[in-house]
Amino acid sequence: MRRDRVTIADVARKAGVSKVTVSYVINGREGKVRISNETRQRIWDAIRELGYRPNAVARALSRQRTYIIGVVMQYAAIFGGWSGFILELLHGASHEAIEQQYDLLMYTGAHGDDAEHEANAVMDGRIDGALLLRDIDDPLSDILADSGFPHVLIFTRARRPDVYYVDCDNVKGGYLAAQHLLNLGHRAIVHLRGSSRSAPALDRWHGYVRAMREAGIEPDEQWVIETPGPLSDFSPLAQLMSSADRPTAIFAWSDEVAIRAMQLLRELGLRVPEDVAVVGYDSTEICNHTDPPLTSVRQPVYEMAREGVRTLARLINGERPRRIARVFEPALDIRRSCGSS
Repeated sequence: MRRDRVTIADVARKAGVSKVTVSYVINGREGKVRISNETRQRIWDAIRELGYRPNAVARALSRQRTYIIGVVMQYAAIFGGWSGFILELLHGASHEAIEQQYDLLMYTGAHGDDAEHEANAVMDGRIDGALLLRDIDDPLSDILADSGFPHVLIFTRARRPDVYYVDCDNVKGGYLAAQHLLNLGHRAIVHLRGSSRSAPALDRWHGYVRAMREAGIEPDEQWVIETPGPLSDFSPLAQLMSSADRPTAIFAWSDEVAIRAMQLLRELGLRVPEDVAVVGYDSTEICNHTDPPLTSVRQPVYEMAREGVRTLARLINGERPRRIARVFEPALDIRRSCGSS
């Protein structure tokens, strides 16, 4: 018998049981009926002897589940970067998916300007639910919510009260970063802000502004430079840091942007932290390996990703957890990039 043609009926005949009994054992549903240990062992012996491989599509149809969770970023290219944040996110999500007995699927081909097309791709039957990391004005979550498709927003907040999300208190995080620099005596502090479409970036900027104003300082417009990523145009920062009255500190909205800023400062002949102090955001492992090690606001990326998968698994199972918003607390990890440790 050719192995690629072995069916569940072949296993049932070999083990001397019904196809239903084999199905219960293969799918881990023995608790639905009474199946003896001896029968269960005969079935597994038959499976091994015949070389039977369950068809994943058929199993999904019978269960009406795929046991796959999709990770859907705003931009597919994010998966291909060197971001410590994304690595930590996927680390946490994959660990919790294993605990919940799900696989992860990274969506890289569903993106485009047509939100309905993207939503249809997400809901085409390949996954049971989705983790979304999207811009604040992105309509995908609204479409999925209106369709009743299980999803959880991660590392951003929801626009509507019925959508579950996992986020960090980014306003507090931005405040902690600016306050630390202010406490060190800095008054002219540049903020490298993320995209104006990013809720976390805007919240971190609000925290920065609040700390500055509490210190009696109105941030100069030139001090806030939109810098979504490490490949952004850093010429405005270079021009500012080359001026005679250059700022003495930088708060970047992400570690990757902070690290690129430190490289630029070195190119300009400026030392960190002797000439310019630098603070990042996320505090992933890479901060321990920069020169000097980067002071950064820590959001617990690993735990937040796990919480997102945990919540999504409950939604897929038909539960409605009472707490819709799970907001984690940030903390400041002080390293040497500000001249204090």
